[in-house]
Amino acid sequence: MKLTKNVIKQIFILVFSSILLASCATNSGEPRAPRDITETGSDCISIRTIRDYTPLDRSSLILEGGGNRQYYVTLVVSSFELRSSHRIGVDSRDEWLCPYGGDQLIFDGFGNNRVSVRGIMRITPDQAEELLYKHGKKERPEQQDPTPPELEGAEVEELGEIG
Repeated sequence: MKLTKNVIKQIFILVFSSILLASCATNSGEPRAPRDITETGSDCISIRTIRDYTPLDRSSLILEGGGNRQYYVTLVVSSFELRSSHRIGVDSRDEWLCPYGGDQLIFDGFGNNRVSVRGIMRITPDQAEELLYKHGKKERPEQQDPTPPELEGAEVEELGEIG
């Protein structure tokens, strides 16, 4: 009898724990609203996933990571080499590029310019496109004015002369 109570108690605890864990892990199903773009984001990027970059100006760029993730990166100071550099390097104390801990981006050019990172923020594709528009790296598509629809029976009649 005592053995059966212990087994039932353990099964109850296991089922209750599973239900509790499942309720914590559920997603509301609604997509999260994107955060506002800030220059002092505190996200980090795994260095080995960095695939490409797009300079926006002398102190900011978009880094593209694995899984089509994009990050808005701002630098502590402006770098003239950022726009003309064909490649970048990373100087970090570990395998993550973060805006704290003295992590730096290295731009090839005259003298291998090193610049500390001020902020990193993961952005959505729409936010990345908006940054490209804002910094003049991409032209906004021209929107054509919609032509008013033709209405039948709206002709103008001329009145005869009064006289």
